Amino acid sequence: MKQLYDYHAWANERMLEHLALYPEVFTKPAAGPFPSISRTFEHIYDVDRLWFSRMKKAGGTAGGETHFSTAMEAKKAFANLQKEVRDFLSAELDGHKIIKYQDKQGVSFENTLAELITHVVNHGTSHRGNVVVMLRQAGYGSCPTDFIYFLRENKSGTHI
Repeated sequence: MKQLYDYHAWANERMLEHLALYPEVFTKPAAGPFPSISRTFEHIYDVDRLWFSRMKKAGGTAGGETHFSTAMEAKKAFANLQKEVRDFLSAELDGHKIIKYQDKQGVSFENTLAELITHVVNHGTSHRGNVVVMLRQAGYGSCPTDFIYFLRENKSGTHI
């Protein structure tokens, strides 16, 4: 559970550092599920915050209120949130713990903490894939953020 979350944090950081090399493309209009790369990362961030709030049993809704002007601004916000999540996961060792929550329509659900972490990681991976396509359409290359690269970079495969 911690390793998967560390991968998610690493992949976001790596992609945002790459995007900082091309500041003109971050807020540029792009074709995709979101109108820009910045809006894509704002969405990832907002959804990460929503699920973390649910994990802490603090409620919360996905609002879409976050705005990032630069990749470095996004990287800083993600770093702060990721520290909170890592601290939470260090204290909450039981991945089988049941988390009860409601969706935006008020429908109740329950999943294990490990399932919610897996969802957050999968959601981020999906949207980082969208960013790769947006970069290529704008004429830029991307950087690898596959799980195997995380494992190789972190040699032991344990959390950072």
